[in-house]
Amino acid sequence: MTETATGPRRARPRDPRRLLHAVVASPPVRIADGVELLRGGLTRTMNVLLIDDPDGPGVVVFDSGEQGMAPAILEAGRARGGISRVVLGHGDTDHRGGAPAIAAAGEGRIGVWCHPDALPFAEGDGGREYWRPELLPTPVRRFHAAMHHVWDGGRVQITGTVRGGDRVAGFEVVELPGHAPGLIALWRASDRLALVSDAFYMTDMWGRPQDPALPVRAYNHDTEQARASLRALAALDPRTIVPGHLGPLRGVDLRERLERAADAPVD
Repeated sequence: MTETATGPRRARPRDPRRLLHAVVASPPVRIADGVELLRGGLTRTMNVLLIDDPDGPGVVVFDSGEQGMAPAILEAGRARGGISRVVLGHGDTDHRGGAPAIAAAGEGRIGVWCHPDALPFAEGDGGREYWRPELLPTPVRRFHAAMHHVWDGGRVQITGTVRGGDRVAGFEVVELPGHAPGLIALWRASDRLALVSDAFYMTDMWGRPQDPALPVRAYNHDTEQARASLRALAALDPRTIVPGHLGPLRGVDLRERLERAADAPVD
């Protein structure tokens, strides 16, 4: 309670929903024209993008992070006129995680889209169909076995699909499969901005920061295809890249950094 000129004033109670949102995600920050980045998870390594939608009110959500981020994503979307749709970079657990709750909150008004090749996994077991966890060190395997249940919101109904060359909120869809079937990036040539989901990793298997690297074999559908896709991304010569975890990366040397990552051995 505080004193004012007219007497004591009670402090306004804090909204518990906002406190929860602050735990699972940071407030969105603008990283480029019409694009905001919402970082989530306790270590703030899960990336969700909110993109102004020129074809309708509100924003397109690219990737949906872990399931606990859904309320923060919905709140950020409402502050920007609502969410028109969710587009998944691929169907893995930590990228489809918030999508079921977001779609449910929209009561049929918010569709979830992905590449056709990602659809069976977004609607299925979230990548578990092709993962090889036995390739991971035992402590990492046990840690991830628990964390995927934290990250994953479960199967999500896909209502539409996108392919290479399609347009999403002013971006071109680029196909970068390998880490996951149907993995896509969003590319905007006007400012050389690439939103690339998990085309490469910037965290190691414990979630610690690292230089750009190909995802590990245990989680790749096809490692050599992922290598080719990373070279294709490098050939776009991006100036800003937002991966699925950590980042963004900026600079004129990104092509060389991606090419080095594509050439490097993979665990």
